[in-house]
Amino acid sequence: MGLFGFFNTPTEKKRDDYDKLHDLLKDAIREHDNKMAEAKETFNSYKSAVPNMSNSKLPSNDFDPKREKLTAKLAKYISSEADKRSKLVSAKNKAYDKYTEYKAQAIHEAAVEKAKKEKERKEREERLKNG
Repeated sequence: MGLFGFFNTPTEKKRDDYDKLHDLLKDAIREHDNKMAEAKETFNSYKSAVPNMSNSKLPSNDFDPKREKLTAKLAKYISSEADKRSKLVSAKNKAYDKYTEYKAQAIHEAAVEKAKKEKERKEREERLKNG
């Protein structure tokens, strides 16, 4: 493994990239959860305030059907946004799986490289000893 990533192998670079992606996706899930909680809270607050709206000040015949249509549309939008969390979680899990795959591969490559260097060192010692 190289110092500060300067001499990383391609496998180590991929491992590090997937680790960063995993971290970014965890942050995205956290942010999504916060924004969804805020949206649901605001929507619930709106829904609880709607029955208290004065029908004497608004033309109810025109307003109520449109309000109901927009409320349903907003509820559907909030629901679809909530469903996107599962896609973020799936992407995060896939990134972590790839990270562990490349981590194992990098460890294996390092072990192979170490064994190769050790073998070369022993061969050099043997050559010096014999001749």
